[in-house]
Amino acid sequence: MRSRYNVSVLVCACLTLVWGATTILSVPSCTPAPSSGDGDGGGGDGGGGDDGGGTAEKAYVGAETCSDCHGGTHTDWVTTAHAEALEALKAIGQGENAACLPCHTVGFGETDGFVDEVTTPELAGVQCENCHGPAGDHSRNPGDELVRPTIDMSAAKCGSCHTDVHHPTYDEWQLSKHGTALAGLQSSAFAQDSCLECHSQDYRFAVEEQEDGDDDIVVPTILTATLSIVCATCHDPHGGTGQEAQLNAPIADLCGECHTQEEATIGDSPHHPQIEMLTGAGAFAADASPLTVPFSPHSSLAAEGGQACAQCHVVQHEFDDPTEATPNVTGHTFNPFDESIASEHQASQYTGCLQCHGTEDVADGKRTEVQADMDARLAALAPYFDSTNASYIDATTLSEADQASLATAKFDYQFVNADGSRGVHNAEYADAALSVAESVIAALSGG
Repeated sequence: MRSRYNVSVLVCACLTLVWGATTILSVPSCTPAPSSGDGDGGGGDGGGGDDGGGTAEKAYVGAETCSDCHGGTHTDWVTTAHAEALEALKAIGQGENAACLPCHTVGFGETDGFVDEVTTPELAGVQCENCHGPAGDHSRNPGDELVRPTIDMSAAKCGSCHTDVHHPTYDEWQLSKHGTALAGLQSSAFAQDSCLECHSQDYRFAVEEQEDGDDDIVVPTILTATLSIVCATCHDPHGGTGQEAQLNAPIADLCGECHTQEEATIGDSPHHPQIEMLTGAGAFAADASPLTVPFSPHSSLAAEGGQACAQCHVVQHEFDDPTEATPNVTGHTFNPFDESIASEHQASQYTGCLQCHGTEDVADGKRTEVQADMDARLAALAPYFDSTNASYIDATTLSEADQASLATAKFDYQFVNADGSRGVHNAEYADAALSVAESVIAALSGG
């Protein structure tokens, strides 16, 4: 089965997003294959070599040579923006700018690297060797494991290009909760290896490879994992996903892989239920049936083709002449409302709101109103679930039916609290969930 991250193959272009600490993995052994290639299969003793295009003894050989054995991946890659990176540079009149060419061609300024489109047309654009390193020796000796190109899924690899004031994706990611997800988990006294599924890319990759039949791969632990949530977690380096920006899945599905309470139900403690809150699901009515509301405008963001979380969390801004003080903004801090992040790396907080709310003043007013209401209601409910508070309702003193009602109220209270948006993700659904909790507590406390 083809890996979701598709990193066991050679052809690769740098990611659109960038994240992480450097980790190098060795490419698995290739299975001998004829030079015509077998889709995504590895190169065999008959593959590669000098293809007549002057690749003999060269360090950089170009994606066409790689396609002899990795045809399927090459087919995906040619549809990406990376394949057209030099064309994009030419379109803005910078096609010969030596400061830009290292990140828009293969090996510019290096031995056997790109010179110009006449001399080295096979090295135009961002190709396999931008990420995997020179492949000449491998193409000539595909059975030699010592010369196999490397696989580096770190954000730093992508950040070698996706940085600076023009496209500070890596710089922003370093400030984001995605960038610190692993470090935050490793510093927690409650961390478990299973948490790595949403905090570590090398863990996610290893588990998937193991599920696909690789019995030799070592699955990282809390102590050994090295990569946080990086570019490859959300983007396929080779494209072929059918999604914009080489995303691995539609935005709501992608974010919802981790920002979800999964199968949490009454009696559990819901954990980061953002996708449920946004879509209006996950809480419970007083009779313990699934809670529903007729309509919530924000839920429509998660509809097919919608921007979902990215509508508000990945907001961008470009300056005519970006500087260190005013760099472009790519939206990869993922939270324009995080006041701990330097303002120069954030677009206006309400950029994503203006499509529906019209002006920043209107959006700010609505946000302030909703969050103030939620804060007050959550604070009023909290004492009833706090065993150190005089208002605490001890379930052991209640009838079985009242115990069930209290458990429902507690879940709904925790659901709204754990979402963290204080009503912004879905004001209507948060209101309905707290209303259930409030009605139960009022009945049980005599309030």
